[in-house]
Amino acid sequence: MKDGVRFAVTEEEREASYHLRYKVYVECMNRLSDKANHRKKELRDDYDKFANALIAVKDGELAGTLRLFWGGDTKFPDPMAEAYRLDPFLKRLAPDQVCIIERLMVSEKRRGSSIALRMYQEVMRFVVTHKIEVVLIDCEQHNMASYLKLGFRPFTKTYDYPGIGPVIPMALIVGDYQHLKAVGSPFGMLINEDNLHYCNHSNQLKRIIDFESKIARLSGSNNLLFFDYFQSFSKKSTPKLFQGSRFKMRLSA
Repeated sequence: MKDGVRFAVTEEEREASYHLRYKVYVECMNRLSDKANHRKKELRDDYDKFANALIAVKDGELAGTLRLFWGGDTKFPDPMAEAYRLDPFLKRLAPDQVCIIERLMVSEKRRGSSIALRMYQEVMRFVVTHKIEVVLIDCEQHNMASYLKLGFRPFTKTYDYPGIGPVIPMALIVGDYQHLKAVGSPFGMLINEDNLHYCNHSNQLKRIIDFESKIARLSGSNNLLFFDYFQSFSKKSTPKLFQGSRFKMRLSA
């Protein structure tokens, strides 16, 4: 495969993504074994039929991957909409203004490099090109510092992701440029306010997150664990995701 970061367009590229998932999740982390195809050494599910697989290739080998769901491609499945608490967002936004990112991983050989950031650079290019206003992820606690540094915020109650365990949905309000700059997000270096002229719902989205966060705080101790971490997060920290990485990137690169 040709080096670079791009959305998979061939079956070979998509299968390479499934193979890396298998290697990381099943072989390295001993997770999702019951959902894997052990004969083909692939990890895929029905959601992959409409997901956009992003791949990062270095020296002819797959170094990283993630999958992106965009409301402009197809309707979000009901279980996904429930898990990510999409309803309040879709009351303010059209489906094509929302995307969800899952299953980001980097090969063991490339961890500590800028691969994860290069993939997020391509995600942000997609976001701005398609005029998306909110990006959603789910997060385990040990990854929370990295996503807080990107500018994501926890906003609703935790749930058990099958085969993974407790995760909390987090939201990135694309048009909240001041927040990106305040936390030192590399996204604030990839974009500028001129890129975000289309974002007309940022204040409404912040109100949604504030309201949903208050509800989540009242709903149980597992949620408080995540929100307490959010409150204690140091904006000057350098989480694991960014160690060894340089942030001198632009959407036009």
